[in-house]
Amino acid sequence: MNFRIKLILSYIGVILAVIIFSFIFSSIFVRQIFVRIIIGNWPHEIDLLLKPQVTMFLNTLRMTLVWSGVMSIFIGIGVALIVSNLTVRPLKEMQKLAKRISQGDYSARIGLKSRDEIGELASSLNYMAEQLTDIENMRKKLVQNVSHDLRTPLTSIKGYLELLEDESFTEEEKIKSINTIQKEVERMETIVKEITRLSIIDGKNYQLDIEKLDLNSVVKESIPIINIEAEKKNIQIQIDSLQKEIFIMGDKEKVKEVIINLLSNAIKFTNEGFIKISTSQNKNYVSLIIEDTGIGIDPEDMPHIFERFYRGEKSRSKNSSGLGIGLSIVKELLYMQNGKIEVESKKNKGSKFTVKFPVAD
Repeated sequence: MNFRIKLILSYIGVILAVIIFSFIFSSIFVRQIFVRIIIGNWPHEIDLLLKPQVTMFLNTLRMTLVWSGVMSIFIGIGVALIVSNLTVRPLKEMQKLAKRISQGDYSARIGLKSRDEIGELASSLNYMAEQLTDIENMRKKLVQNVSHDLRTPLTSIKGYLELLEDESFTEEEKIKSINTIQKEVERMETIVKEITRLSIIDGKNYQLDIEKLDLNSVVKESIPIINIEAEKKNIQIQIDSLQKEIFIMGDKEKVKEVIINLLSNAIKFTNEGFIKISTSQNKNYVSLIIEDTGIGIDPEDMPHIFERFYRGEKSRSKNSSGLGIGLSIVKELLYMQNGKIEVESKKNKGSKFTVKFPVAD
């Protein structure tokens, strides 16, 4: 039995119950009133005279109630059909939406904007469809980026391995080929690490160990980890205003990961010049500022740099590895610690990332 039939039967059941109750109550009530008022204390002759009239009146009243009940049933059925149509139609639309989503059509939406419970359910389904659309887009970007970034180093490795089999290759050329293979392996290792980090952050059991931290100390611990990358490109990391203790509330390892990711990103897109790190504090926030003299960010890329798997054209150069999730991970880690990040950039002049943490009590 479908929902519409149940709804109609429930309406009819209510109407029948009201009619039966009204019929019984009216018959008893009217009979008693007539007996008390018209017949009760009158002489026996008048009683005999009026009794047929009272009986006729009661029969007429009874038939009136019966026909009224029949009409009420038909009216009730009509009302039930109208109400059921108004109720069932959006439910059927939701059923169709759920079926389309299950078939992979995440663009489906329900055009229902009522403010009742059904409208709220429709809004929830639309929101779910939007989230699934975003997830599907991210999945496609992930597959595209992984296939692109793995194909290139694998092709390079395969080519150099074939060249190493050539006996005419000199020892110097072999060493150069092996070094190139090593770099390509490191690129693939970076991709695997980023996917692993992403799966950990998305895990339900991902937890933070929040404690009171001296941000300047965490910065000083992070720099040696990333300084090797900077030295390979002859880029100097300048430290400014890190002498005074500045306390924040955060997870030490995750704060360190934020710093390393931002420094690594700055090194990746800085070909010459320097990277400057500084901290400051006001009444509400502790700020960590990382500036570079790199290639900057295109204005068209700026709104998307914190999106997962988004990479501007510069990021697809051969010298750049990764899936385009570094900055998105930074933003998510900061969000978990009640922090936020801002960015300023000018093309070919560099970028400035400002991370803000709440001041520790």
